[in-house]
Parts: sequence; structure tokens; C-alpha cells
Amino acid sequence: MLNLLNNPTFDNERNILNADLFVNNLKNTLKGFKFNTKITYDVYRRITVYHICWNDDKTYNDILKLKREIALSLGIRSEELEIKKAGDNQVEIMVPNMKLEPLTLKELLSEFKKDSLFKIPLGLDEHDKLVSLDLDKDKNLLVTGVTGTGKTNLFNSIIMNLLINYSDTKIIILDSQSINYNTYSSICEVVDDEEEIIKRIKSLRHEFEKRIKSGNKERVVVLIDEIYEIINNDPSVKDDINYLLELGSMANINLIVATDSIVDEEIYKLFNRDNTSKLSFYLTTRGEYHMFLGKVVSEKLNNDGIYLDAENNMSKISIPLIDDKEIEKIVQKISTK
Repeated sequence: MLNLLNNPTFDNERNILNADLFVNNLKNTLKGFKFNTKITYDVYRRITVYHICWNDDKTYNDILKLKREIALSLGIRSEELEIKKAGDNQVEIMVPNMKLEPLTLKELLSEFKKDSLFKIPLGLDEHDKLVSLDLDKDKNLLVTGVTGTGKTNLFNSIIMNLLINYSDTKIIILDSQSINYNTYSSICEVVDDEEEIIKRIKSLRHEFEKRIKSGNKERVVVLIDEIYEIINNDPSVKDDINYLLELGSMANINLIVATDSIVDEEIYKLFNRDNTSKLSFYLTTRGEYHMFLGKVVSEKLNNDGIYLDAENNMSKISIPLIDDKEIEKIVQKISTK
């Protein structure tokens, strides 16, 4: 079904030409401060990494003192510049690319090699490496980010992944916004009434208990959008969600749960858990990132996300941009089978 997806438009030639130019600028700038350098670079989709080494008595601190001058030579503000020590007399400088193109689902899936594990490709990291959600290991995914930063797009990407790669998986979409996922209703279970959503969550808990007794291992992925609205409507449902987050994977029931913010005490308690994957889009304060991820996040996300897997490995990732027409094509194809 990959032929039904949008073709990539990404071309990195402009960023490579920029890197060629900036290497000369950078070399001349450092030469002016008595650095005898060798500079190479790697150009990725989102960033270019410059590798600088020198063979004189200059130090890492000497490089840091030139942050402003280095930023000017690379055509960026010093706040955008990240300089990492890579060894004795070696540093790496990471610079955002000027030309950015959205990642397509076709590009992402072309990098994905399906195996015996239940993995869902989420996106590419800053070094263009595939980042996948392993639901056999990570069990669930918790997602947060203010409105308009990418949660619905992420859900669409995950649903499309499941439809294309795991056709035997049952997909349940609980949408308290009642506007985002109706296109899937002919091939997925879509519930968009709040009272019915609450009933469905409670019935999933009972279903879990029946599956444990019967040994039913059919894979079920439940996507819950804007959980705050649901819990606000009926606080008792939090116990059912917590139960499923803790135990559901034992019966192959995996949850993907999203919320705008975790500042609310009840949401924080629900999302403050280890041994599960987390993905954060833009939040309004650094404190919220720390509350959710347990780590300090200082970089700008734009439309990217910060992904933390169950083993506490963190990476910044680009999520594929899903087009409504792509969804319609895939749904129609599956519906007519």
C-alpha cells in the first residue's frame, strides 16, 4: 500500500551547498584566532554537524569563548549553536538547516524493516536514524503537547502504520474531540461520544480480565485523545485507565494516551510512571518537560517531538506529516478488500 502514500519532496542539495560555504567561513574565523583546524561535516534532514579538530595548544574552553564568532560564521544566532566536546582537541557543532522539508510516511516506512517484534516506526532522529515504538517492550505510549503541536498528526501516523503493517491488529480510537478520526470509522472502532468513551474504557478493563482467563492474545491498540476531558467528565475512569496502563499489555492491550498538559494533579499522577514510553511535543514551560520526562529540555521543538523510551533513552524526532487524502486512500483500499 506504500504506492498510495505521498511521494517524498525532500532534497538536501541546498543544505549541502550551504555546508560547503559555511565550512570555509568557519575555517577562516578560527584561523583568525590562531586555530590550525581540520573541519568535516555531515548533513542530515534537520541539522548539519561540523566536526572540528586541531593540532595545537588550543583547548575546548578556547573554542567556547568564540561561540558568538562561530555563530556569525555559520549564519545563525549564538543561542541556536550547540558545541559538544568530542575528544581531546575535537568538538562537534550542531546547526539547524536552513531548508527544511516535512518527513513523509512513505519515507519513514521505506526505512522500516518489519520483524517478529511489534514495532511502530514513529519518526527519524536528528541523525536520520529510525525511532520505533516497541510495544512488546515499552507496553504503552504517553503523549503530551499543547494544542496544534502534533498530537493528532502523531495518532494518524500510528494508525496508518498499524493499518499498513499490522492488518490483524484491532484499533480502537476514543476521541473526546469528536472531529479528528471519523474517516477511519469503516475499518476501526471509533467512539466519539464522551459517555460512550467512558463506557468503552470500563468495558476494556472487563475484556482484559476475560482475555487473561481465556488466553486470547489478539493484539488491541487503544488510542485515547485528550484524556483530561474524559477524566474531567468522570474521575472514576482514571482507575480503569491506570489499571490498563499497568496490566493491559499482559493481554496484548496497548494504550496510546494523549493530553494537552500534565499540570493537572490527576493527569500528572496518571502520566508520572516509569517503564513506559513518552513523547512530548511543545509545552509552555521547561518545568512541564521535567515533570513529564524527568529530564531538562532546553531546545526548541518547532513541530518535532522529544521521545523517551522505557529504558530512559531520549531523542529528538521528526514525525511524518500525514495528509487527509493519504488516509482516505488507505481506508478505501482496505474497505474494498
